[in-house]
Parts: sequence; C-alpha cells; structure tokens
Amino acid sequence: MSIFSKKQEISLEDFCRDFYDNQILNPKIGVGIEVNNVFPEFFKGKIVEVLPEFENISLQKIKEEITILRFELFALAWMHSFGDKLAVDQSIFTKNYLHEKGRDDIWDGMGHYNRAISHSVTSELSKLNQAYIYKMRTDLFDKYVDILEKHGMPIDNSLGLAINRTSSKKVWEKRATLYFLMLKLCHKIGLGHGKNYYGPNKEAQFRLKAFIKGFYDGAQQSWDKVKIKN
Repeated sequence: MSIFSKKQEISLEDFCRDFYDNQILNPKIGVGIEVNNVFPEFFKGKIVEVLPEFENISLQKIKEEITILRFELFALAWMHSFGDKLAVDQSIFTKNYLHEKGRDDIWDGMGHYNRAISHSVTSELSKLNQAYIYKMRTDLFDKYVDILEKHGMPIDNSLGLAINRTSSKKVWEKRATLYFLMLKLCHKIGLGHGKNYYGPNKEAQFRLKAFIKGFYDGAQQSWDKVKIKN
C-alpha cells in the first residue's frame, strides 16, 4: 500500500487545538474575513424569513450560543466516532483549552446543551430502561474516576459531560437529539422556555435543526483523513 493512502497521524491535543482555533473561535474566509462576524447574520436572516420574531434576537447573542453549541456538537461527534475513552480525554483537554483561552463561559454554557443531549437519550425510554442507562453511566463514571486517580489527575465535570454523551448515537441518528438541542438553543436565546414550549413553527424548526446538524457533520468530517493518536 502506498504511504500516501495512509491517514496522517496527529495527537488529540494538536488536532483539537487546531480545530478550535481555526474552525470555531477564529475561522476566516479568504484574507481577513472573520466568519464569526458574518455567519451569525446569515444564520439570523435565514430564520427571520420564516420566523419574524427572530429579528429581536441580537447578533451577539446568536454568535455566543452558536460558538457554545459548536463545541458541544464537536464533542458529541467525537464520542460517536471514537468511543468513551478518547471522549473523556477530549473533554478534559477541552476544559483546559477553554480555561487557557479565558473562555470558561463557553465551558459553562456547554453544560446546558450537554444536558439536552443526555435527556434526549432517556426521554422516550421506560422506567426500567432509564434505570439501565443511569446505571451504565454510573459504572462508566466510576471506571474513569479510578483511572484518573491512578494517574494523579483531577476529577471534575469534564468527566461528567463526556459520560452524558454515551448511548446517544442511535438517538442522534433518529434525529431526536436535534429536537432537544433546537429547543435548548431557543431557550438560551430567549425565544421560549418551559415544559410547555415545543419550539417555533415547523419550517423554523427545520432550518434550525439543519444548522445544528451541519455543525455536527462539519466536525465529524474534519477527522476523515487523519488518525487520532493519544
């Protein structure tokens, strides 16, 4: 086999840092055009076409929530591609990276979308199956607590966020998770809140979910041609 057909090896830390730096926090189109300055306006315009009240949402708020959501969707796609071990490593790195960048606000904000993902897994299950999922998560949490302690590493909520994403692949493929994330995005930007809020009209829901899926797909496609080593 030609060496050129082999995937390039890259460390988890180097890959994630490059993606976070150049695809989420500081993406550019061409020379000097900041994607984060133009995409929120495009996003808002597409939703306003079918949901006029979206006009009242500030571009800054949209920009903030899209950034937070993209970090969480990257982590979700990572879990689905690489499994729980590398997902725990990725979560630990991400928390440290965001703290290093002075963006603890992004890490804190990810928790809202993370809980939406977790809830999407259990929402349609029977009480018995919910109990099974909770037990599986607890066992997995205990397993990684032991591993981290053996390596002298701190135990914090980076482990919990990773565990909350387990068992979510099938639910994601059924598109149920998209609905929960869409609702959470609406809540966070101020469109609606509470258990009786089912989201905007159908066309707006479709467009919002399409954007969310696009963020997930973009993350997953980014490692197609590399081999992550850790």
